[in-house]
Amino acid sequence: MVGQKKVNISGGVGFTETLNLGIRYQVFNKSQIGLSIGTWPSSNDWLFDWKSLISLSGDFFYHLGDSSEFSTLPPWYIRIGLDYIIIDWDDEGSSIDNNLEFHLRFGRDFYFSEDLGVSLDAGVAFFLINETGFNSVLPSLGLSLFFRF
Repeated sequence: MVGQKKVNISGGVGFTETLNLGIRYQVFNKSQIGLSIGTWPSSNDWLFDWKSLISLSGDFFYHLGDSSEFSTLPPWYIRIGLDYIIIDWDDEGSSIDNNLEFHLRFGRDFYFSEDLGVSLDAGVAFFLINETGFNSVLPSLGLSLFFRF
């Protein structure tokens, strides 16, 4: 068994946290808190025609089960979090939508070594503030590559 490493730095993609960079910190034996910032580029077509999109995310991870070969932290987890999404539709900033989404996901960390792994999770998202007009309930997915130290 290896020594415990408490910090994860990650890069990933997800709905609704977009293309993101994040950090997770282990706060208790089987718990982590995480923060990330992300964006999604506009392609100027009918679906992605915003001028800018920024997502800010905060999460709580509770890990389940036994430890793995490369970590004392169990690989399976429940993820509860909030995403704040700001969408600016024009250059003047006169049309900005604010959205707040709560998500509940179930996932797993796959370790390649003591320092490197991939997280994959899926669940459901509920919009608490929905100025853009998304469906109130949507699937919530995430994939990230992480480095532990």
